[in-house]
Amino acid sequence: MRTIALVITLTAAVLFGGCATQPAGRSEGTAPAVVEAAPRVAVPVAVPAASARKVVMFMTGPKQVVEAKDWADFKREWRDTFADHAKTTGIAFSFVDVAALTSAEDGTLMTVEVADYRMIGIGARILFGVMTGNAYIDAKIKYANLRDGSLFGEQQYQTSSSAWGGIFAKVTPQQVNTIGAEVFSNLKAAK
Repeated sequence: MRTIALVITLTAAVLFGGCATQPAGRSEGTAPAVVEAAPRVAVPVAVPAASARKVVMFMTGPKQVVEAKDWADFKREWRDTFADHAKTTGIAFSFVDVAALTSAEDGTLMTVEVADYRMIGIGARILFGVMTGNAYIDAKIKYANLRDGSLFGEQQYQTSSSAWGGIFAKVTPQQVNTIGAEVFSNLKAAK
């Protein structure tokens, strides 16, 4: 009886321990290493007020990323999450599948270059807990003038979560939401 109680206690500790989304430092061929508590950058990209009112987003990456079986789901997560943040902050937003070259309107072309990711959904985390592994995102967002393509700047985002956090470990939707919240907070401040 004590053995069963001990196993249940240890299992509960693994499943119900929490972990925050964390940026990661990574080297080629390794999983992200935990560094801090949130994906922060030293200085936000300075986007002119006129360009901060409209965002056109495009996602890309190397061949192995864009040909991954869950790439369409990953892009949809970014599109939907960023659209929600744009609506909340009063910023016009559109998502394109082909890079927009230039436009007659003021705005920001936001190119998300995904170097690597591992998508873990909420359902998988709840059903399989620690067995799902770590969710992570390694992406760079470039901000450019929608009129002429001139670069305003770029930010690197590296997030990771530990599967050992069990069902409370941050998953891909929460990581994308954290990135989106920061991006649109900075754009709203520029408006």
